[in-house]
Amino acid sequence: MHWISNFFIGLCFLSVVMTFGISKVYLGFGCICVLAVMYIASNVVETKGRSLEDIERELSPPI
Repeated sequence: MHWISNFFIGLCFLSVVMTFGISKVYLGFGCICVLAVMYIASNVVETKGRSLEDIERELSPPI
């Protein structure tokens, strides 16, 4: 998926910059990055210093 994303961005970057301007394009990239950080912070489980059993217990659905 990473290679496909890079290809798409490389293919469309110059035309998008010509249409919207460089500052708006980078603002859009920044917004995507902020949204990604918010998603990761809310949905990815912290594993540092925890045992596998603790992580499995947190990820398993309640009975």
